[in-house]
Amino acid sequence: MKAVILGGGMGTRVRPLSYTYPKPMIPIVEKPIISYLFSLLKRHNCNEVVMAVSYKADVVKAHYQNGAEFGMHIAYSLEGKMEHGQIIPEQLGSAGGLKKVQNFAQYFDEPFLVLCGDALIDLDLTAAMEYHKSHGGLATVVCQKVPKEEVYRYGVVVIDENMMIRSFQEKPKVSEAKSDIINTGIYIFDPKVLDLVPEHREFDIGGDLLPLLAERGLPFYAYTPDFHWVDVGTISDFYRANMMLLSCKIKDVKPYGVEVKPDVWVGINSHIDWDNVEIVPPVYIGNSVRIEKGVRIVGPAVIESGSVIQEKAHIEKSVVFNYTKVSRNLQIKERIITSKYLITPEGCYLELEKLGLNFLIDDSRKKNHHLVGDQVELIESLPLLYSEPGKPQ
Repeated sequence: MKAVILGGGMGTRVRPLSYTYPKPMIPIVEKPIISYLFSLLKRHNCNEVVMAVSYKADVVKAHYQNGAEFGMHIAYSLEGKMEHGQIIPEQLGSAGGLKKVQNFAQYFDEPFLVLCGDALIDLDLTAAMEYHKSHGGLATVVCQKVPKEEVYRYGVVVIDENMMIRSFQEKPKVSEAKSDIINTGIYIFDPKVLDLVPEHREFDIGGDLLPLLAERGLPFYAYTPDFHWVDVGTISDFYRANMMLLSCKIKDVKPYGVEVKPDVWVGINSHIDWDNVEIVPPVYIGNSVRIEKGVRIVGPAVIESGSVIQEKAHIEKSVVFNYTKVSRNLQIKERIITSKYLITPEGCYLELEKLGLNFLIDDSRKKNHHLVGDQVELIESLPLLYSEPGKPQ
């Protein structure tokens, strides 16, 4: 079984995280999203993967290389060009990216999977491929049913009694939606479908290719299995994915590390004053973390590697990124915390150094700050005055 992972997007809706990480490598419980996809593919004997990359492509390639360490073959298709040492992205669209892969070496000689590099899923890929082959269509669109009131967020799929797709609605009003079945962005294609993709111009799967199949009356089908699908396209999705994974709601996926207590996972070389801290699961703690006396951590919570949580800090339902120092007595609830940003689950964020708040949260590798008096004693919240998600104040 062969697969393509689409991972070339800029990740504008997951800023500020995408300032540091290419979107497929944004960590969910300290593991890149795409690593979960590689593990899923490998479980289903899909060991040949092409990644379509663009933004921060070198970061992805340097991490995964040719896939040998993962027991897979991983190749890359660059959607862009190199100029003056920088990759300039080229907008091909998702279908255009597949066409480029095929044009390079006629790689697709059997039905193949297409996955988005920013989704956390536990789909039975083997069953999906069997469904595709049994129906004999040019394409299979993996779909999910959602509550009717949520259809406005998605591309809606309209099917007949045989599960053949007849039309689409792109983010319709709830009152106008013809279906509660939505497109998850997971596909299986017969290589022949790429003959319909034009050369050298932007062409999207959802916006162009699938409507073209419907317009021409060509056979392609919806597949609606029961599986978890978290599209990590926004900061709120990122936050929800971390909470779900820690709560073991994603099938066959658990946090890495030793489960030292029920639903408490800890990496190596971490210094935790177990007799004088309170940890309420589920909680993940990475490698080389220091958690000092009097700290209280209430899950679901992630404390990534290299972080320092100082005395009497209280962290609840939050994600602390690697090498982040949280100062003593600081109380934080339902936040995403990096050494540079404090982010709400809705995507609003503060630049800590710009606002002079890095004495509270900073890079743990810096020399310790010496606070004057009790500047941070019993702080319950920081002033979060935002205009809109993704825009710093």
